[in-house]
Amino acid sequence: MVWEAKVKQLKINVFHEVKSVFQIFRIDDALIDGTVVMVAQSCRITGMVPDAITAQSLAGRCYMKTQTRVVVIGGGIAGCSTLYHLTQEGWNDVVLVERNELTSGTTWHSAAQVTNFGMTQTMVGLKSHSIRLYQELAADPDHPINYHHGDGGIRLANTQTTMDGYRHFASMAKGMGVELEILDAQECARRHPLITTDRLIGGLWDPSDGDIDPAQLCQALARRARKAGAEVYRNTPVTGLTQHKDDSWTVHTEQGDIACEIVVNACGYRVNELGAMMGIQHPVISLEHQYFLTEPIRQIAELDYRVPLLRCPIDDFYCRQEKQGLLVGFYEQDCRTWGMDGIDPNFVNALCPEDTDRVLPVLENVFERMPVLQEVGIHTIINGPITYTIDGAPLVGPIPGKRNAFCIIGLRAGLGEGGGHGWLLAQQIVHGEAEYDTWVIDPRRFTTHANVELCALKAIEDYQNEFRFHLPHEHRPAGRPIKTTPLTSILAAEGAEFGVVNGWERLAYIKPTANFRETHGFRFNETFDLVAEEVRAVQTGVGLTEVSGFNRFEITGPGAMDWLETIFCGAITRKPGRVALGYLLNHQGNIKGEATLARLDSDTLWYGSAAAAEYHDMDWLTRHLPTDDSVTVRSLTNEYTILVLAGPKARDVLSAVSRDDWSATAFPWLSVRQAFVGIAPAVVMSVSFSGELAYEIHVGNAQLHAAYAALRNAGKAHGLRLFGSHAIESMRLEKGYRHWKADLITEYNPFESKLGRFVHLDKPAFIGKQNLQSDVLRRSFVSLTLDCTHAPAHAGDSMLHDGRVVGTVTSAGWGHRVNSNIAMGFVEPEFAQCGTRLQVELIGEAVEAQVVTDCLYDPENSRMRS
Repeated sequence: MVWEAKVKQLKINVFHEVKSVFQIFRIDDALIDGTVVMVAQSCRITGMVPDAITAQSLAGRCYMKTQTRVVVIGGGIAGCSTLYHLTQEGWNDVVLVERNELTSGTTWHSAAQVTNFGMTQTMVGLKSHSIRLYQELAADPDHPINYHHGDGGIRLANTQTTMDGYRHFASMAKGMGVELEILDAQECARRHPLITTDRLIGGLWDPSDGDIDPAQLCQALARRARKAGAEVYRNTPVTGLTQHKDDSWTVHTEQGDIACEIVVNACGYRVNELGAMMGIQHPVISLEHQYFLTEPIRQIAELDYRVPLLRCPIDDFYCRQEKQGLLVGFYEQDCRTWGMDGIDPNFVNALCPEDTDRVLPVLENVFERMPVLQEVGIHTIINGPITYTIDGAPLVGPIPGKRNAFCIIGLRAGLGEGGGHGWLLAQQIVHGEAEYDTWVIDPRRFTTHANVELCALKAIEDYQNEFRFHLPHEHRPAGRPIKTTPLTSILAAEGAEFGVVNGWERLAYIKPTANFRETHGFRFNETFDLVAEEVRAVQTGVGLTEVSGFNRFEITGPGAMDWLETIFCGAITRKPGRVALGYLLNHQGNIKGEATLARLDSDTLWYGSAAAAEYHDMDWLTRHLPTDDSVTVRSLTNEYTILVLAGPKARDVLSAVSRDDWSATAFPWLSVRQAFVGIAPAVVMSVSFSGELAYEIHVGNAQLHAAYAALRNAGKAHGLRLFGSHAIESMRLEKGYRHWKADLITEYNPFESKLGRFVHLDKPAFIGKQNLQSDVLRRSFVSLTLDCTHAPAHAGDSMLHDGRVVGTVTSAGWGHRVNSNIAMGFVEPEFAQCGTRLQVELIGEAVEAQVVTDCLYDPENSRMRS
């Protein structure tokens, strides 16, 4: 009755006071909401508010902020992790809005496995962060959560190629402080007493593997975020988004509007409902996924430990202990997409209909692997949607084409790695960059080809191969081809095998016969001699290849040159007809990008960079454009393709199809000019990624066939041969040339990357200069030769000294001109001197290696200057 008497004397603003009082005493938010709803109901009963205003909506309106710094939309693991980590980075004026209750989407029915295994160091690092965070939350004396840490997990294998992969991943993880163990078949069965060794040769052991309670995890993260000052608004559907001229946002909800600087899409399987409010579509699709919960199993009940987790690429299933039974999940071949034509607004804490027939083909093999499952009943069947992207990795970072908008979506393994994803995203939001290079999860790694139809095809393909990782140079067939040039079919007729770069079909090598098939794996294979022949042709004669999708921007305007000086750390070529290489730094002083700058004339400059950098580089350039409209940047990426003519006879071939003077005097190295190649207008540059005399011939796609035909015909007299990207990779390693997002990453500055010659510290200002340190090196870039002929190193392999990890490989392969097994990477500075002996852990073997000069082939560059 005390409440009723007080309510009669209060106006609507009492709700703000009620919430404030409860927050002061740190009472759980659910109790706050309940109390406010009670007060709202009393107000309606006593006639203080119209009946049309419900208690729930009034409760939402009564205390929701109208202004905040960040609004995170979505209350699953992605949103809760992001909100919590924003507060950890010092941003406390942040809000999460959820259309229903926390974890009411994909999160609530997650199998919730938490592993350290990852196929890149970034993924291992974010998973390790998740594990440490979850251990901390589980140990909270006031609010502990259920986390079975350290049950251990085994990934099974039935081929030596898979075991090679596990050995590589173990080496890579070691560089991140994570110890994985290689097991034989008998040891796998000893550690997991319910499996057989049929068709099994071994496995990979993760001692930190385990599982966690999804709802408790998200509530714990939300609780800590609230304690730090963040706010969480449940039952608050977002109805629209408005972006303003200053790039700020208004988030429209059923409970009112919130003005903010930044929005974050963390909407799980509803990702594209929110995307539509921004006018964009994300390459994310959902698939139905089923797992069974069994009745109690006697053999498990009799154990005095929890059985390890299993992931089986042989039989397409996984399992973990659930109470005294098992949770068994399936990756059947007859999988299906979900929600492509819209999602019922009332699909909340809901599941898809059971479809046991779909997994019957998988079950037979599962029963052979775990015979105990034939003797136990099924307690519960879960069939719910999980999200996939085109390549299976999440999209965490800036939303392409938008300002102050980020996403953390496509988390198919959200619970296991969501703690780390939120951590890296919060760093990007607050600091502009994360402590790891995040390209592997960057949303800008996909460009115009990334539609939902393609995503569905690739998601199905990924689902069907869930535990079968991609092998080196393996490009799976689903959704191909999606980007082609006028030469794709012509090259295919000449025997081309293609790889895929940013969706583009790119010539990898020429097959000797139509039925030639490459055996993908971690060792040298049938393509070794083919690539050697292509390299030899370029070195001794002349070769021709197509480089599709090369990123190309046209930069014009009276302020262009002065502006470029502010975003590149080195000198900018101001002389028409010249080409220069330059580097972009981020605000921390680390390498952001690499670009070729070609000054076509006094008014026009071409900016060229890696094909995958198209959205990334455009975002960076437009973000830093002058506000006075003195500079214009226009993409020509999809309008032109490059033909590369390389080798000592390249000048003879070019001269035969073009009337211009191509002598070394008239057109020296690092020159650019507009010319005709046959009847095709082209932009020709004297640049080389091979170390041989070479010309990049940039041709509009409408004239590409004509230019190719002219060069091909003229080349017959000089023994011209086609070559591909594998040969280019071999030659660039011999020259010590870096590759963007392999050797050039945001974790190191140009001095650590041994590119100090491209830095002009005497320039008055450029992005990153303030934080650029040349005298304190965290790591140093090196080239090495390996005493090994059966396999190359692979990105992520650990470099060792006296058994201790001192560095990591970033690129590797065979140098056919110098006849050496070459690796590049970063090491601790004291081990960077030429002649230093190290070891590289290569598919389970510590291979002897030696630090060598960066340029092993023609260090004077005399061949490409000839």
